[in-house]
Amino acid sequence: MSDNPSQRIVNFIGHLLPLYVQENVNGVWCARSLSDGTLILPIDEPEDTADGFVAVHWQGDPTRRTEVQGVFIASVAVARYVEMHHTATQSKSMRDEMEHISHHFTVKTGESLAFEAPGSDLLNLIGQAVGKVGEAGVMELLKKTAGF
Repeated sequence: MSDNPSQRIVNFIGHLLPLYVQENVNGVWCARSLSDGTLILPIDEPEDTADGFVAVHWQGDPTRRTEVQGVFIASVAVARYVEMHHTATQSKSMRDEMEHISHHFTVKTGESLAFEAPGSDLLNLIGQAVGKVGEAGVMELLKKTAGF
């Protein structure tokens, strides 16, 4: 597989230790969630038409597959990563770290993370939803939205 936008996004997510690790699956470098086993795989796309879609095998099950723009799954991964680090250290501003990691993602992949929908503050909305229904409830809502 070439080093296309999809592979660069998966590589980035795979380096978000300790939430994800890189894993070689059938000769393809993927990102594996250490919390639930979800596997994120790059999609081999021609470079001139590549739009950074990735395949997600929920809880590692290939029969529960979703193809989604990589920036969306990366946004969720980075938000959880920053939240975990902020909770663990509480010495940094969450927003500053989010901006730093988002910039780093853009430098490494050429893509921008998607935290805000037009006309809304998605990050605050996700935070409020997690506060009301918990992380598991938000993840179930995202899965239902994705067609599961």
